[in-house]
Amino acid sequence: MKIRKVDDKLMVIHTKRKPRLHLQTGKKAVTRKKAESTSAAVKGRKPHIGIRDKYTESGRSVKVRNQSLKIMAAAGARAGAGQVEGGEEIKESLDLAATAAAPAMGITSGAGKLYRRKKTKNEKKEEKKRVRTDRSEAGLSNHARERGSKGKDRNGRKHSGKKDSAKKKTGKGSSVNGAVKGRMIDTFLDAFRTERQEQKDLITCTKSAAKAAVLLLAKQAAAALTPLLLAVSFVAAVVGIIVAAILAAIYNSPIAIFCPLPDTGYDNPRTVLSEYYRDFNSQVASLEEQGYVITYRNSEDGVPISNFNDTLMVYMVKYGTGQAAYVMDDEGKKHLKEVFDEMNYCDSSSSKTQIPAGASLGQVVTTGYCNCSLCCGKWAGGHTASGTVPKAGHTLAVDAHSPKVPMGTEIVMNGKTYKVEDTGNFARDGTDFDIYFDSHAAALAWGRRKVEAFLAEGNENTVEVTVSGTLVHNLAYEDYLALGKLTEEQKGWLESMMDDEMQDSFPAGAGGQTVAELAVTKIGCQYSQDKRYQEEYYDCSSLVQRLYKEAGIDLPATAAEQGKYCYVNAMIINKKELEPGDLIFYSYEENGEFRNISHVAIYVGDGKMVHAASPSRGVALDPLRTNKVVFYARPY
Repeated sequence: MKIRKVDDKLMVIHTKRKPRLHLQTGKKAVTRKKAESTSAAVKGRKPHIGIRDKYTESGRSVKVRNQSLKIMAAAGARAGAGQVEGGEEIKESLDLAATAAAPAMGITSGAGKLYRRKKTKNEKKEEKKRVRTDRSEAGLSNHARERGSKGKDRNGRKHSGKKDSAKKKTGKGSSVNGAVKGRMIDTFLDAFRTERQEQKDLITCTKSAAKAAVLLLAKQAAAALTPLLLAVSFVAAVVGIIVAAILAAIYNSPIAIFCPLPDTGYDNPRTVLSEYYRDFNSQVASLEEQGYVITYRNSEDGVPISNFNDTLMVYMVKYGTGQAAYVMDDEGKKHLKEVFDEMNYCDSSSSKTQIPAGASLGQVVTTGYCNCSLCCGKWAGGHTASGTVPKAGHTLAVDAHSPKVPMGTEIVMNGKTYKVEDTGNFARDGTDFDIYFDSHAAALAWGRRKVEAFLAEGNENTVEVTVSGTLVHNLAYEDYLALGKLTEEQKGWLESMMDDEMQDSFPAGAGGQTVAELAVTKIGCQYSQDKRYQEEYYDCSSLVQRLYKEAGIDLPATAAEQGKYCYVNAMIINKKELEPGDLIFYSYEENGEFRNISHVAIYVGDGKMVHAASPSRGVALDPLRTNKVVFYARPY
């Protein structure tokens, strides 16, 4: 059947109204006649072999009229789709629809193969063989019919058979044309599938090639960089070994004390040494309270020097070469204590000096006694050692073995003049003079007191006075070098470590700087002992106590107690070591407190100090004063 080609036109899509089919009335008969002739022609024609088989398998009857309409509609739609945007997608949709409808319409098309299982080579050969066989049988059958139909028709009339022959030929040609078209479609689809597969293979091949190129490049880069990486690794390893060796050498040498010490599970050497100083200084303070005069072997401007760092450095030099001296196990503590005892000790001493008449003997320790058996024992009720009768407010006794002054010396104390007429045995207790009282109760009431004593004017020009007390040996590193207990190498180490630059490497701590900064903000505040704990009011000791409290350090309330706390806890430093926040303790009067401390100030750097000076000046910033200094301390 020939289908008249319709001129291609653009597809018009109406969005508001559905399209309506306009038919002309005059053409109804012609259309109906063509449809009937088409139907009759199709009925008289033998169907394609493949279509016949599908009819048999599906058991369905298809109306060719509808088929023709669908084919024409599909052809028109495909033709119009090529003229609009997105037409290729529309064509693909039409082809898919045609493929889905192919089994029902009996149309043999390669498009249906898109949704069928891919045939194997053997199945394809069998199918081609069957098609050739069917074509041969169809040709023989048509030939027989042509021969049988010549001569007579159904009514017995003779005819030439040319028309029927033409019809047969036409049917045969249509069948052959359909087969050819089917093969063309199959060939196109095979080519399409092949092209698609080639594209996929190309993409896959490209990806594989890219991966291979990247891997090859990485391998080449690795191969090229391997020597460099090995060299860098070797250098890093060598540097690491050198650094490790240097650190090992440092931490097994005396200078390890200047480095951050590792956590060994033991105490820090400085902490252990502080404990040794605390015990030793507590004993010295106890002797002072008993009235012993404490003097120091080494002092600077009347201020005892601190030999804390000297002791620590000597220990590190002696026991820090080739081993970790900072490990404070039992053996380490033992060695540190040995060095400490060699450099810190005290002994009783006495000396004689010439004091001019009227001069002060300084603070002396006095006790009271009477003529009873409790005070005098077997000499109770008798005369004095000089043979005189003792009198209250007049008679003094000195130690028989270590007299403070000779017998007969007149001494002025508390506005009274006393005369040395008796002796006793009390120097071992730190007593300088024993004052006579009429009753034992009066003697007990006097107790033990420190007073300032003067030589009376009635004495001769000079008096030889015996000074008894306790000498504290606070050896500096130079003193220890003089003992000859170190090797030449150890001497070199010690001198290098005691250099000022090395000693400055010890951190002073952040607490002192905080205190100094706070002290500067208090300049101009008022002075008051009664309101010392109110805001904007301070005296010297409350200023120190409150500022250190803000820095997280608790100190006692008075200047003398603060000084004793720093002394006992080995917080004494030397003048050259002063850092912001350090304390300076002064003695301006004999007040009977520890070391007669009566004032304290805060060093703030640049040779300046802040202190609560007086009621008239309040908290003031002054140059550092070095006269009347008892000692310098760092309580953190």
